[in-house]
Amino acid sequence: MGVFSFIQPPKKSSPAAAIAEMEANLARLRAEHKTVAGIVENHGQRRAEMLLSDAADADIAQLDAAANLAQIRLERLELAELELIERIEAARDSADRSRKAAELEAAATAIGPATKNLETALAPVAEAFAALARSIPPESGLKVFCDASTLPQPATPESLARIILAAAIHDALPAAFEMRKQNPALMAHGAGVERALSIHTKIGELLLPRCAGLVGEEAVILSGADTARTLIVEPLKRRAQELRAGDAEAS
Repeated sequence: MGVFSFIQPPKKSSPAAAIAEMEANLARLRAEHKTVAGIVENHGQRRAEMLLSDAADADIAQLDAAANLAQIRLERLELAELELIERIEAARDSADRSRKAAELEAAATAIGPATKNLETALAPVAEAFAALARSIPPESGLKVFCDASTLPQPATPESLARIILAAAIHDALPAAFEMRKQNPALMAHGAGVERALSIHTKIGELLLPRCAGLVGEEAVILSGADTARTLIVEPLKRRAQELRAGDAEAS
């Protein structure tokens, strides 16, 4: 059998089948290589034995000729093995890249509809957020930092609604508020939606962005309903009771 039979192009069409066929050829090639290598390795000892015997010169010459042919065959097999190994590695690399490319294409195809589903699911959330903001009185008595460079400002219905929304989203989807510390000397900053929606903590009448620690470790975050109850509902009820009891002035 010619050496080319080991390295001829695979007949199988699929990448996996082609690789399996080349691996089978490599196994056959290595088995023959072992046999031929044995002939070459044993030549010297057999020749010495024949030289010290009554073997005919022609038989010794025939042994040398067979060993020479075996050496040529061995060299061809070794080159064919290297070529076949390279082809198998190239085929595996191509198959792996094709598989990964297909996975990326499938992910890209799935992301669009998944994003659309998310946007569709958020539509009623937007309506509920607007309704929540409308339900909050313009003057709550609370103050909130609009940004780090300004003094606390009176909280608007929209700012309070954002705080409640952030707490509600965190309660339903904590992974969207994964925290990370950029610098040990600085406060912890949230990733993703927490850049726009901040978890707040209440100190007196002042609302501060949550910065005591990592969410889920050092901080206990209330649900949206509990946040609304703590920030708005209970203070409004107390204000109403005070008004009914005459302990506060209507404004």
